[in-house]
This record gives sequence, structure tokens and C-alpha cells, in this order.
Amino acid sequence: MYSLMAIVPVKPLAEAKSRLAGFLSDDERVALTRKLFERTLLKLTRARGIARVVVISRDETVLKIARKFGAFGILETNANLNDALEQARRVCVANGARALLIVPADLPKLRVRDIEKIIALGEPAPRMVIAPARRDGGTNALLLNPAHDFVFQFGENSFRAHVSQVAGSRYQVEIYNSDTVTFDLDVPEDLARSSNHPIAESPNL
Repeated sequence: MYSLMAIVPVKPLAEAKSRLAGFLSDDERVALTRKLFERTLLKLTRARGIARVVVISRDETVLKIARKFGAFGILETNANLNDALEQARRVCVANGARALLIVPADLPKLRVRDIEKIIALGEPAPRMVIAPARRDGGTNALLLNPAHDFVFQFGENSFRAHVSQVAGSRYQVEIYNSDTVTFDLDVPEDLARSSNHPIAESPNL
């Protein structure tokens, strides 16, 4: 198995899920964000093939949570997601990562077997495995093998931007299109669509 590290970028808890404001109280939004984050960490730490889980955030509370799950925490130096991912990539590569898996912290249906399938699709190099976001054409998971020579473009329509970036290159592209990964929780109607509301979910996650 190639040396792969997983990166989870996380906003400060008080700033996350702003599109749910007015539907959930501030405390409920923080609780939701934390529950989703902890669930994501648990799935990643249970998945085979990940050498290290890395969390990057400006929130010290987030980094403390990460360490409780055995993840490595990086204090983010600015508020731009793509810059934060580049910062995390440099740290991972300096510590021996040959491949990277980027996973957001708000995928309520993410399964361990999804992670392991994505990792398996990442061999042999050079290869990119990408999962689209259903709502806005974004990217809900991205595996890069090798971990370098790529510009992160996360955000709306980033799926197309990421795929286009490697078109005609040496990278082989694998698309992982599963509802358990393409669904993220951002707006009020997503709470109804989620079959396991993270706030009410079992403590066993």
C-alpha cells in the first residue's frame, strides 16, 4: 500500500454551517458541525490504508478534538480553503506522504468502505480519484497519487476544474460517484434528506 495521508480541512466551529442560521441556533450549528467532524474522523481512523489523518483549522478546539482521535493537527495560517490545503500538503509531503486524500468534514453518509474503495482506486500512480458534490458541482473527495503537481480549486464547480486540470496529463482519472459521498450537509433541506441526522445520531457513530 502506498503511503497515503488524509487531510480534513475544518472551519472554526462558530463559523461553520452559516447557511443553516435561522433554522438552527448557534449552539445547534456548533453541535452539528462538531458531530459531523467527529464522525468523519472516526470513519477515517477506521479505514485501512491511511498512514496518518491530518486536520487543518484556525480553531484550537478543532485541533484538540483531532488529537483525541489520534489525528495530527495543523494550525491554519489563513482563511482560504485552497491555501490551507496547500499548507497541509507541504506538511504531509515533508513527513513522507506520497499520496493525499482530501475529505470534507460534512459528509453525513460517508462510510468506511467508501474511503477504502477510493484508496484502492488510487493505485497505481499517477492517478486522481474524485467524487463530485451533488448540489453545486464541487468536490466531496479528492485523492492524488502522487501528492504533488496539482493546484487545489475547491469551491463551486471545482469538480470540473479539478478534472480539467489533469486532462491530457499523465494522471488517470477515476470518478467515485456514490450518494454516500456526493451528499453533503449544507442547507436546511439537507437535514431532512439525511437518514441519520448527526445531532440525533447514536454515540457509536
